[in-house]
Amino acid sequence: MPEKPSCPACRVPVPVEEPLIGSDSYDYADAFEIELREPDARSPEQFWRCALEQGPWPVRWTVWIGQRHVLRLKLGPRSSPDHVFGWTILTSRPEVIHLEAVSPLLRGVLVLRRPAPTVVAVTTYVRYTRAPARFLWTVVGPLHRRVARYLLEYAAAPANQTDDVAAVR
Repeated sequence: MPEKPSCPACRVPVPVEEPLIGSDSYDYADAFEIELREPDARSPEQFWRCALEQGPWPVRWTVWIGQRHVLRLKLGPRSSPDHVFGWTILTSRPEVIHLEAVSPLLRGVLVLRRPAPTVVAVTTYVRYTRAPARFLWTVVGPLHRRVARYLLEYAAAPANQTDDVAAVR
């Protein structure tokens, strides 16, 4: 059987319903999906930890500074098993991880799903809690979309598909 071609992360429609966020409203949402060359046994939590915690240091540093100082997210300890890169883990199951981070300006929610052994999908939801957040997101949003794609592609690379990622709760 021929090997599947690698596919870069693609923007896809935001799911119409997301049970983990229920009826919560949001002001912005996007979704990206990547198809892996072959099945990957990592959980969504392991996949996302690889993307955020093991990615190249310039990307990790840029993301951390942007989240902490630009968006002013109140992030937890990066070394905590209850957080992924400072984001609070609300749900972590074999097929999905649900993360949240809040700031005085906005509330961010990330949902990463493994709908199939060769597919990873991440959806970002943002709820503005103060008026300046809308303007701020128009500036930050394009970088967010570029970095989200990059992180999916980084974690999906065959060299990064290892089981010895950071311990899971």
